[in-house]
Amino acid sequence: MSARAQRKQPAEYDSALVPAIADVRVHLDSGTVALVDKATIAVTRFDATHAATLLPFTPLLLRGESVASSRIEQLTSSARKVLEAELLGTSQGNAALIVAATAQMSEAITTSEIPDEETVLHMHRLLMEGSQPTIAGRYREEPVWIGGSDTHPVGSLYTAPHPRLLPELMTDLVDWLRRDDIPVLAHAAIAHAQFETIHPFVDGNGRTGRALIHTLLRARGLTVNGALPLSAGILEEPDTYFTALDAYRNGDIDTIVRLVAHAALRATELGAWLGTELAEVRESWNARVHARSDAVDWRILDILVRQPLVDVVGLSAELNIAGSNIRKGLERLEADGVLLSAQVEKTRRAWRAPEVLELLDEFAERAGRRGKPTPGQR
Repeated sequence: MSARAQRKQPAEYDSALVPAIADVRVHLDSGTVALVDKATIAVTRFDATHAATLLPFTPLLLRGESVASSRIEQLTSSARKVLEAELLGTSQGNAALIVAATAQMSEAITTSEIPDEETVLHMHRLLMEGSQPTIAGRYREEPVWIGGSDTHPVGSLYTAPHPRLLPELMTDLVDWLRRDDIPVLAHAAIAHAQFETIHPFVDGNGRTGRALIHTLLRARGLTVNGALPLSAGILEEPDTYFTALDAYRNGDIDTIVRLVAHAALRATELGAWLGTELAEVRESWNARVHARSDAVDWRILDILVRQPLVDVVGLSAELNIAGSNIRKGLERLEADGVLLSAQVEKTRRAWRAPEVLELLDEFAERAGRRGKPTPGQR
């Protein structure tokens, strides 16, 4: 917040008093329990079958999940622009923010320990250090709110708790995360809603809160083999998601638990679809490529299904093959109709697999087909 904005802050305002949840007894209605059980079975099956098949495509699934989580916050970009930002190390624009969200999500799905405060701060740092380094990995020291004025919290729809309460509230949240007596999806849904209610950061709360769900699912063993595109499931009905968070703040936990369970069910469908489509694209390349069996072309193809935009320097380093041979392989794949090339900098050329990029864009469109988010949420 700028010095000018701080001067405009009213001397007094009302902020939320958030109840502790570490020791709360959870009572879900029978319909919610049944839905959670159904979703848990679906996620377990997905992780045991489709996630293993998806393993070569995990980086792409992570990008798809990060794009979906960012779209909930109205941060959009094409798959090509995101990958170009990643390749070039761009630090500005939505594409760069989604690259950072992908790094955050990658960390979330590989963390096997129950998250603590340092985990949360680290994930926020990964997300924000490139775009807003002064707030990255630091609890806020100013008010944040939803709705109302852009300059002060008076009249807002929701004003998050006072900054001085954050240490106590985050300690309580971590104690909640350590519990193991609640079904995993319900546990993660309530943790997420509590985190969003606390709103511990100036910005990036939504994306960090959704990454926290992945961390808890992984730590409690529900997802082991891959990434569940949960944000993609949420993106189908973002207004319902925000309504569920509002309901939680008013004492209704069933609504957010049901929403996360529904999102998990949809996520298994979206993940299975993407895996099948990517496998078909990879198979179709085999019929198009005319290189010798020992040519570098085949090794490049295996990289393209997880990194569909590449350049000579990066591939040469990854494969430990001379750049001249890499370039010849890329040019052959372009001639075979697998790749397209374009200049991305004055002295730098990149090759892209358009079919894979189109699938990533379609994944985002499928996820967001049912609804669009209402402005003003973050």
